[in-house]
Amino acid sequence: MIRLKAWAKVNVGLKILNRRDDGFHNLETTLTTVNLSDFLTLEEIASGTVVETTNLQIEQADNLCYQAAELFKQRYGITRGVKIGLVKNIPVGAGLGGGSADAAAVLKGLGKLFNMFIGDEELMEMAREIGSDVPFFVKGGAAYARGRGDELSFFKLPRMDLVLYYPGYAISTKWAYEQYDKMMLTQEPVVDNIVPDKRKRKRRGFQLENNFEKVIFQFHPDLLDVKTNLLGTGAFFVSLSGSGSCIFAVVDDGLRPKVTKYLTGIGATYFEVSTI
Repeated sequence: MIRLKAWAKVNVGLKILNRRDDGFHNLETTLTTVNLSDFLTLEEIASGTVVETTNLQIEQADNLCYQAAELFKQRYGITRGVKIGLVKNIPVGAGLGGGSADAAAVLKGLGKLFNMFIGDEELMEMAREIGSDVPFFVKGGAAYARGRGDELSFFKLPRMDLVLYYPGYAISTKWAYEQYDKMMLTQEPVVDNIVPDKRKRKRRGFQLENNFEKVIFQFHPDLLDVKTNLLGTGAFFVSLSGSGSCIFAVVDDGLRPKVTKYLTGIGATYFEVSTI
């Protein structure tokens, strides 16, 4: 039996550039994994793919773990089956990439289960067939992403301490993009807001903003209220992660008690994490 952890991620800034001919969107974002994880077990069985989940209501065929296992077995001609146990800790629809992280963990874990050596690049190529975020989770750490989010440049990011606020409801990424297209998207020159060059840094400084906030906060003003109050605690940086619904605050040891006191006071669900 193989035991794995699937780490969540946050988006440190996200800029939507334009809509692609294939229906997806070009974007720029910085991704980093954090130490909040789902837990998976992989066990070889006679045939088929079985996914047993805890804290998740979803049809098996729609589960990205199931899709990853089926793709892996088909790609490498594996006739034996696999039973996947999944314990969800990463909230669903929170912009933390839990489903994509689980799928990437399955791809990596199946290589170990069936005693196969498969390099990261090969795994990432396979991961692109499952979802735009999945290739990032094959390696994890920190990466600058372009295109659909699958054109990745990995780099070292200094460790950050974060507090993740989860409002108790999910936001569909598909729905968020549809609303953005209706309300915000116009043709404009491509401008890199996430990693400015030296001239931009001198002129404008870093612009870490998430374009989804312009839309999501209109439909969920409660999230704007929480962001405003988190900034009021003195948190260094506060942002929606991905298309939400999670908001994260960057803190240090001095600020963390102020942030958690506020969140505890409103009865919030939150997680204290660090980047990894």
